[in-house]
Amino acid sequence: MIDVFDAESLVPRDKHDITAPSAIESAGYPAIAPILDDLLAWTADGNWPIARPLARFLVTLGTPIVDPLLRVLRGKDSSQKYFCFQLIVEKLSVEVLRALENDLQRLVDRPSKTDQLEGVDELAREALQRLHS
Repeated sequence: MIDVFDAESLVPRDKHDITAPSAIESAGYPAIAPILDDLLAWTADGNWPIARPLARFLVTLGTPIVDPLLRVLRGKDSSQKYFCFQLIVEKLSVEVLRALENDLQRLVDRPSKTDQLEGVDELAREALQRLHS
């Protein structure tokens, strides 16, 4: 019998599922590749108990987190973008941050009204400054 790993079983059940991050870390990458977008969604509110430990792990992934981050940065949820910056983007290595540069510049140059209200444009500016310092 073949043992098939089910990455979906690692997706947190709710915002209080604080045991999930250790199971996710144990599985590691690339096992969790199919659920990266789901995991990133659990960092959408930095006040959720699961958000910070999960974000700490996602930062360690390096380039595999780039595409899921780009989907958030290109999305319409300004609050999620704000927490994405606070919990993940500001902790990324310069090498990984470089892959986000065009989208960071777009958020600085052409932020939506809600992105401005959430301060996303300022956070993007700070990330670009870190990239170019």
